[in-house]
Amino acid sequence: MVVTGLVLLTVGLLAVTTRTVMFPREDQPIPVDVIVVLGGLGSAAVVQKAVALAEAGYSGRILISDAFGSDTRPAHLCARPVPVPGTAIQVECFRPHRTSTSGEGEAIAAFAIERGWNRVIVVTSSYHVSRARVQIGQCYAGTLLVIGARQPMDPLKWAYQFVYQDAGFVKARIAPAC
Repeated sequence: MVVTGLVLLTVGLLAVTTRTVMFPREDQPIPVDVIVVLGGLGSAAVVQKAVALAEAGYSGRILISDAFGSDTRPAHLCARPVPVPGTAIQVECFRPHRTSTSGEGEAIAAFAIERGWNRVIVVTSSYHVSRARVQIGQCYAGTLLVIGARQPMDPLKWAYQFVYQDAGFVKARIAPAC
């Protein structure tokens, strides 16, 4: 009986994790005040997605988090006022007080209050979309759209993300970001 319960619990957790990590609900973009790029290991793909959204006219402003250090920071975008020659897209980089999704959520909320932003697109790695929505939504009260950027990952990296994102969800429920 206990073994059956554990098996069912494991299968249920795997199903939920697969849905939230591998196939998250992503929002359709609409015009917003800013496109925010979350820091992390998928920075190149995430930045490319944000630039594509800006070029498509969803915002003329990109805010890039340097939450995980300068080795993942897209310095070429932060070093000049526009990411692509011939555009008017403004790029700004920031380092949140805490180097975590929660810290990024706090920073987004503070920027929004300071600058009067009401609508934000957050771009992150696809496996991080669901947790980013929860944690940033705990801090930011405006319209929040979350869009993922997919990048190839081997099975070991997917397994790591299953565990890491699940732990992050538990942490978000126990100790809300804001």
